[in-house]
Amino acid sequence: MTSSLFPHLVSELEQAFGIDREAASPDTTIEALGLDSLALLELVARYEDEHGAELPDEAESQLGTTSTLTDICAVLERSLPQARESARTADGTPS
Repeated sequence: MTSSLFPHLVSELEQAFGIDREAASPDTTIEALGLDSLALLELVARYEDEHGAELPDEAESQLGTTSTLTDICAVLERSLPQARESARTADGTPS
């Protein structure tokens, strides 16, 4: 099952880095998209800014250029309260 955050993540990749949506599948790594660790940090920072939250250091340490887009979504969902709320709402679970 693909995360409810996946479409948002792909949109951010497209807007911030010019990544073609067709190149971004759930199993695609940051590295395969031609991005580096700095780009990954920027992607996470954009998400944090949008949701007014800060990813804990231990969560950030779980991410790297070999992280898949699914991995990134999972870390965001576990770490950011707004992401968890968004995921619950998307799957129909009441808050």
